[in-house]
Amino acid sequence: MSRSNSITLAAAVVAGWIALEFALRRGLVIAAAAVGVDPGLVDALVLAIGFPAIAAVLSWYALERGQDRERWGWDWTPRALGAGVLAALVGFVLVAGAAQVDSALFGLDESATTRGDGLSAAIALLLLVGNGVVVPIAEEQVWRGIVQTNLVDGWGVPAGIAVTALLFAGKHVIVDLSVIRITTLLTLGFLFGVVRHRWGTASSTVTHVLINTVSTVGLVAAAFG
Repeated sequence: MSRSNSITLAAAVVAGWIALEFALRRGLVIAAAAVGVDPGLVDALVLAIGFPAIAAVLSWYALERGQDRERWGWDWTPRALGAGVLAALVGFVLVAGAAQVDSALFGLDESATTRGDGLSAAIALLLLVGNGVVVPIAEEQVWRGIVQTNLVDGWGVPAGIAVTALLFAGKHVIVDLSVIRITTLLTLGFLFGVVRHRWGTASSTVTHVLINTVSTVGLVAAAFG
């Protein structure tokens, strides 16, 4: 695949992800609330079911446009898994620091960013599975496996990782309609990108799953505490 085609494919996948996630997490959730369905339940279902559906559609699109699935980097070796675990440990430290920066920038304390109040047991379980495990797998497949791979091909390693991290943080800002986690999101985007480039998408997925799971457990614990 040529450099220009790689960049075009990456741009199309980024636009597709943002449009589809926004439609599901904003449009569908608002529609559900309008007819009396718990929006928290719908959002949790979107995370658990909608995200892998988005990843499947965009992966199919990439394959149709000539992407080689071997380039996605899913090598489940002991080395990759171990690197993912070690990177997660580093990530917890980095996220703690980034959260302090976000707090200082936006004048927020930890409770101000907690969205878990009033969770039912069913929604809590869906969040643990969806946000903790399913979302990281779907996001790593698309954002690191497809987008970063193509941007690195087109622009080289530093720019490919950096632009992917910026786009990854940007899509969260767009969907969440908020910038209050921007430092944390950028930190995670760069961390996942470096881990993916060095050890593969399986490795960055392990890192992402561990960080998301711990974060989600904290949210659920706070809701039931």
